[in-house]
Formats: sequence, structure tokens, C-alpha cells
Amino acid sequence: MASPPLASPLKQVNTQGKAPPSKLEHSWHQLAHNPLLFTQLQRDPRRWFADLFCLKPSLNVQQSALDRLSPADLAGPYQHNVSLLFSNAVDVLKSAPPADVTRSNAIETLIPFCRNVLGREYPDQSEDVLSVLAGSVERRDQVFTDFVSAIDLTLQDSQVPLPVRHRTLQLALVVVASVNQGALGAFFLRRDLFSTLVSFIADRETQHFTFEATLLLGLLANYHKAESRNPYGVRIEDFVEEGVMERIIDVASTVCLRARDAYVALADDTPASFAASLSSLVWSTLRLGGGLFSGGLALPPPPPPPGAATSGKGKEKAVEGEDDGEQVDRPVPSLAINGSELELSPAPAQSAFSADSSTPAAVTSSNGESSTPVTSPPLSPRAALTRTASSSSSTPTTPTRTSASRPRSPRPADESPFAALPPEPLVLLVPFFELLNSNKTFCTLVFASRADSSSPPLSETLISLTSYVVCHAAGSARARLYARLCLVVCMILVEEGEGKLCARTKVDGGIRLCRQRNPMLPQRDDARAVPLSAMIDSVVVFLRHNLHKRLDVETYAIALRLLQRIFQQLKAEKVRLARDWVIVWRAMLSLASFVVSHSLELRSASVHLDTLISQLFVTLSYATYWAAQLLPSPAAQAELFYEILHADATLSALSDLLGISSIASPVIGSGNSASTTPTGTTFPPALTRRETPTRATFFASLQVSPSRPSLSRSPSSSTSTTTRSGSGAGFVATECISNLRSIVTFFSGPIDELRRAKKARDDEVDPDEIIRVIRHHLGGVELIESAAMGDLPRYGAAAAVGGGGGSSRSFIEALGAVACRDTLELMKGERPGA
Repeated sequence: MASPPLASPLKQVNTQGKAPPSKLEHSWHQLAHNPLLFTQLQRDPRRWFADLFCLKPSLNVQQSALDRLSPADLAGPYQHNVSLLFSNAVDVLKSAPPADVTRSNAIETLIPFCRNVLGREYPDQSEDVLSVLAGSVERRDQVFTDFVSAIDLTLQDSQVPLPVRHRTLQLALVVVASVNQGALGAFFLRRDLFSTLVSFIADRETQHFTFEATLLLGLLANYHKAESRNPYGVRIEDFVEEGVMERIIDVASTVCLRARDAYVALADDTPASFAASLSSLVWSTLRLGGGLFSGGLALPPPPPPPGAATSGKGKEKAVEGEDDGEQVDRPVPSLAINGSELELSPAPAQSAFSADSSTPAAVTSSNGESSTPVTSPPLSPRAALTRTASSSSSTPTTPTRTSASRPRSPRPADESPFAALPPEPLVLLVPFFELLNSNKTFCTLVFASRADSSSPPLSETLISLTSYVVCHAAGSARARLYARLCLVVCMILVEEGEGKLCARTKVDGGIRLCRQRNPMLPQRDDARAVPLSAMIDSVVVFLRHNLHKRLDVETYAIALRLLQRIFQQLKAEKVRLARDWVIVWRAMLSLASFVVSHSLELRSASVHLDTLISQLFVTLSYATYWAAQLLPSPAAQAELFYEILHADATLSALSDLLGISSIASPVIGSGNSASTTPTGTTFPPALTRRETPTRATFFASLQVSPSRPSLSRSPSSSTSTTTRSGSGAGFVATECISNLRSIVTFFSGPIDELRRAKKARDDEVDPDEIIRVIRHHLGGVELIESAAMGDLPRYGAAAAVGGGGGSSRSFIEALGAVACRDTLELMKGERPGA
């Protein structure tokens, strides 16, 4: 005999011919099959749900019932059933006795229920979610205010059993992560949970759940962050509880170490054998032995370091795989910080920031710089140190695509074992960044050494992790977002770590950096014991290993800005690092060559290409202007100038991409014939290197084509800003470009004299002799101190991250979406009592 429509879930239902369903199954069957279940008020619905919450929940039963309902069903005929379930569960959570079983059952019902309902796609996502759960517009405020209040009171109540409080925290995480920036999140801003979460972390009984509490705080602080001042962000700025901060720092350190271990588990890059040492030596020899840029100055390649094996001309190219480390079968490391084990398993690749995450296979040239296969022919050789005026009057043009040049077939990103990394727990970097960027006390504690801690300082752990994340940043859009976040965190560490990142680390062998892709960093480098030097190497790793036609232009600009910030810090602290600086200059110049070769694709893909090019010129010019204060010896300074001379044609073509043409003759109407581009546009005649104006006459003689935007500059001021009609983004680098041109002009004479004295061709001059000539004439170089090379403002306040701007907002929104997805992945495996 069938039971009446509103029969209590506690009443046994008898059927004939088959095993009777359980009480719970019958109740969920009624909810999911009878849209009129509560329209006939034969019983009070509150009593029906009170009986339901007396039953132990079953995830499978609940999921099976909800899955048969489509979004249209949830927002339509079954909306009344769904809203009553939600509101009655909230009532139980708010009013049931602390240790009552119905409170626990209501939470275990709400977690999968909210995940399922909030995860659906509705025509109007934000509004429909509110209607489905609240039932009507009139009831929204009351229902969701009660919901947030119930969560807050449960977390605060020490009489509630610990597992119930933990699951309530996870319920809040599931809801906030599911709605992301939806309207439901605003109710969590109306009732301030900041003090509750801080107390939750500070309490000895609940401090094991610091990971989830901090993560919830970070997600709430990112709600509409780019549009308005978030109240949680304000509370973070005024946060003073040092004990809570230290707990968060300990958890963040654990997460970073285990995340790095997840990379090492896929390819162990620990130098442990003679074969590894020999491989590194071969790559170093190839990197130092070959010419970096075609079309540069007609100079021989720089000499290899003393004792290094010679590699001939090194013209062969080697194909670099997705990873070059040995594949190691290891168990995935786990992280016990929440009272349960958080698996650091690879996360599914997400495409939040870009629709395409494929990465072409990289090609490593004979000099060791890595890039994707070049689909355009290299720039034609251009001898800047010419002997006649006519031979240097041509203007370099952007290379064009030819049918004979075909790209190598890319390897799909999902084939790489690193495509799913970093692991989801690294989402903790989102709230960590909020604290680091907003709270001075937190910054101080990050750098503080603690006697009770056996692990390295968090700043060193972050630098180590950054090298691994940025090395594989091209694997997916998700990895690119985390790579950018890591670089921004490093930027703030440099800004806030004055006098703290130049002290040598106590870690044996220095800070461990990623060596999973060729060309590898040296196995051991004594300078890597200095955190700032290790951070420089991390930037080098990023610049080398993420060159592809869909270049992450904004992140590359941030990496170069970070490099400039490090230079600025070294100069301010009067520290000269005795390290291999050549790999830094070549990584930057390799980027310049790549941008020139792929300018058309890059400009069509990003509106910020001029910003990247400008930052590249500013960073290079900063290094040359302050070389005496940055580099340890005149020999190191000479090597920097040598690399710039060697890449002259590439840098000249790069300046043309900004709309700044080759430097025009100071003699107007000198009679030189104007050059014409393939499109028919006429440009003023380019100046020979011998006639390039000096610093005093440079701005008076600077001219650009009338067809290009004009420069507005006072000839009497070398630091006045330049403008042009249009964006004007690239013209902040005008003076920086003139510095690099002045270097070429100044050293061209002495090098020509050396060649004439030796009666040698360009490629027959010993590079050591050229470097000696450069070193001998270092004192005569005159460069312009540009406003663009002044002290940088604090990056956290810049539009690129914190304030306005389309790039900033898209990054914040994409990062928030990825953080929410990773949070849901972490919560997916949680079970009652975990």
C-alpha cells in the first residue's frame, strides 16, 4: 500500500514484489519526482524536513536524486521543493542544540546540495541561483542572512563538536567558491566573518584547519576586489595578531615545499651523478660558444669561461623536449594541515585566462637560449661598425613569413606531465598575496627568523617554488596565472625585504632552483646562496622557457620589471653579486630577438606589446647606466656592453616596433636618400654609426617619419617626458634606447681600430681582445639618466595588479576563477568526519 504524499520520512514504506527502498531513498525520491509535494498542506513541511534531517545522509542517494533535475527544473516546477530544503536546513543549523545529530546531518546534506545546485548553468546565473535557493525575491534577504549567520555562529560556538565546526567551514568554502563573483557572495560581506576566522585559526582546538580558514578569508577578500574596496581587504590591512600570522606563514611554507616536491616527483632534477654534471657542462659550453643573434654586430661570440671545453662553432641545434628530467615513479606527496590529508595531485588543466594553452616544442640554439621554432627568417646581417657611410644607411625591417619556413608541430599541452601542475593547494598563495601586499606586520614576520623553526625562511622557499612554477608556466593557462602570481609575490618580497635578501642563506648549497628543462642552470652556484641572486636565476628560467607565439606579454613585462627592481635593490644596498651575469643579459636579448621575429603575431594577440618592449629597454638601460654599482668588476661590465654590441641590429629593429625610427641625421637635408618600406612609406635617411649624434645633440637631431606619431620634447631637457598621439606607451623608453645606441657609437671606433691594426675580418678578431678594448674605454661612455630608470613605485599599488586597467581586472578575475575551481577540487574528496 502506497504511503500518502506527505508521509514522514521516518515511516517505513512497503512495496510488493521488490525490496523496499530505504527511508532516505524514498524521501529524496519524493523531492525529485513530485513537484507538488508540499502544495497540499496535509502536514507542516517543517516537520517533514525535521524527520529528514534525523536520517543519516547518503551522498550517492542525494546525488542521484538531484542529477535527474535539470537547471530548468530547479528554477521551475521543483523550485519550491529545493528552496524549502535549503531554508529548513539553515533553520536546523541555526537553532538545533550544539551536539544534536540533526545539525551534523543538515550540514552533510547542504554541502553536496549547494555544490550541485550552485554548480549548474542558468540563463541568469547570479539571479537564478538566488531564486532557486530562496524561493522568491521577497525571501532572499532573510534566507541568506540567516544562512551566513548560522555559519558564523556555528564556527564561534565552542560547544559544537569539532567535526561539525570543521564541516561548517568547508560548507562556507564550497558556497563562496561555487558562486565566485555572484550576488550570493555579497551576503558574506554584510556579516563580517573576519574576526571569526581569525579566532578559528588562533584557537588551539581548531588551528589544524588554518589552511581552509585562510583560504576562505582570501576568497572573500577577492570578491569584487577590482571594482570596490572590499571590507575584508580593509580588515587585512589592520590585522595585528602575530600568532595567527605565524600560523599562516607555517602553513604557507608547508604548502610551498610540498608543491615544489610535486614537480620533483615528476622529474627529479637533483644533481646526483657524473652524467648529470657532464650534461650540464655540455649545455653550458654550447650556450657560451655560439652566436646568439643573427643580424647583430659583426662580432665573434664571447669566449667560454676558463676551463670550459670548446665546442667549435656550435651551429647545430638541439630540440628540447617538454621536460628533460628522469621520469620517477613516486607516490604523490600529501599535506596534512587541515586535520586530514590534502593530496597534492596534479590539478586538471584549466583555460581561464586564454582559450588556447598549447605550447610548441622549444628549440635550443647553440648558445643555449631556448625558444619555439622560428617561423620567420632571421634578420639580415647588419654591420653596425661599418667602414663606409653608405653601408649603414639602410633601415632594418621586420622579417616576413616565407613558405619555406614551417613551424614544428606543437606537442599538445596535456601530453606533458607538468601540464596539470601546480597542485591545487597552492591556491593558498591567493590569500598569502593579500596579506603580504597589504599588511606590514605580516611582511616583517615573513622575513623573521624563528628559533623554533627548522625549515628555511619562507622567502627562500617561495623563490625555490617560483623557479619550478615559472619553468613550466607555458603548460596551461592555469599555470600561467600561478606563474604571474609567483612573480608578483617575489616583487613584493624585494620591495619589503630591504637588507634581508642579500644575506647568505644557511641552506647547504644555496637555494634550490629548477633544472628540469634545457638549457639548465648550473648545478651549483655559490652566488645562489644569496636570495636576490637566486631570484634573478628564477627570472632567467622564466624568460628562457616560455617563449612561444602566444607569448604571455603582461607576465613577461612583470618579470622584466622584477629584474629592474632587483637591480635597484642591489644598487641601494651597495651589493655587487659575484655571479654569472652573462646568462641574464642573453635571456633578455633572446626575448628581444623573439619579439622582433614574431612581432606581427604578438601585436595581434596583445595590446600591451609596447609596454613589454619599453620595459625591456628600460631594464637593459638601467643595467648599463648603473653597471659600475651593480657588477662586481670591470670585466663583468665589459661583458654586458659586449652583449649589447652583439645584439645591436636586434635592438635597433626592436626600437622600430615602438614607432621610434632609426636615429636621423642631425644635418637636415643632408642629401642622403630616404629609405622606403615595402608598403611605400618613406622614412628619413638613417644615420651611419659614425655620425650618430652625441648626448648633447641627440634630442635636437632626433627625427621620425611624418607618417609616424610625432615626439614632443624640449631639446634642453634630457628627462622631460615624451608623448605622441595615440597610446604613447613605448616612448617612455626613448632615452633608454638612446643609451644603448650611444654604447654602439662609442665603442665602434676603438673596435674598428683594433681590426685595422690586426688587418683581420670581423670573425677573426679574438673576442677576448674586443672585451679588453671595451674594458679599457669604459670610463669614456656617457649615458643619459632617464626618469624611466628612476626608483620604481611600489608594485602592489600599480594598475597592473591592484587598481584599475583592463589587464589588471582580467588577471584578477581569471585568478579568482581558478582559485575557486581549485578550492572546489580540494573539497570534492572531503567526507564527513575528515
